[in-house]
Amino acid sequence: MSGGLVRRDGRTVLAGVDLRVGSGDVLAVLGPNGAGKSTLVKALLGLIPLAAGRTEIYGAPPARFRDWKRVGYVPQRLPMGGGVPATVREVVASGRVARQSRWRPGSAADRAAVDRALEATGLTGLARDSAHLLSGGQQQRVLIARALAGEPDVFVMDEPTAGVDVGSQAALAETLRDLAAAGRTVVLVAHELGPMEPLITRTVELEHGRIVRETPLGTAERKTA
Repeated sequence: MSGGLVRRDGRTVLAGVDLRVGSGDVLAVLGPNGAGKSTLVKALLGLIPLAAGRTEIYGAPPARFRDWKRVGYVPQRLPMGGGVPATVREVVASGRVARQSRWRPGSAADRAAVDRALEATGLTGLARDSAHLLSGGQQQRVLIARALAGEPDVFVMDEPTAGVDVGSQAALAETLRDLAAAGRTVVLVAHELGPMEPLITRTVELEHGRIVRETPLGTAERKTA
């Protein structure tokens, strides 16, 4: 993102934000409530339009980007849809859609990826339950599993530990550790890093819609400090 500016209802939410996320980064976006953290990651993905500036995903503007299987997005909460409530497995399986052809139903590889995602998030035993009847923390784990099932190159997670118990946070940290070791890129919005802190390579801190601080937090730096 270069010169990113977002306005809502006549109010500036992001102002002149410059941010580049490199391959293999594990970036934490920090700041108080209302600082613009969620707006920033949504603007990076083109989910919120910019009033000025530009953003690119793998060199293309979001409107022209087509290779969405490379990006996994974890929103703050499970969207409430109409119709028959989806099971946990069905929601997680929807993370494979970008990898599927309209002419081909789910394959063995798709089913295996969903199984791995459910296991990684501790949801295997809840796979047949209605996702919308779960607790807020369990629903957050469903959203994380959906992103994992898609096997993207980049994970963008908007406060994935909100409402999640300590044990689940530790399990998520372990999952992110494996992703980082495999060279995946992670952008994580958080109030506090908790068990994720050792994995973070960079932080950016927002206040009033502006980046006020950027810090490298690589493991090597901390070991030699």
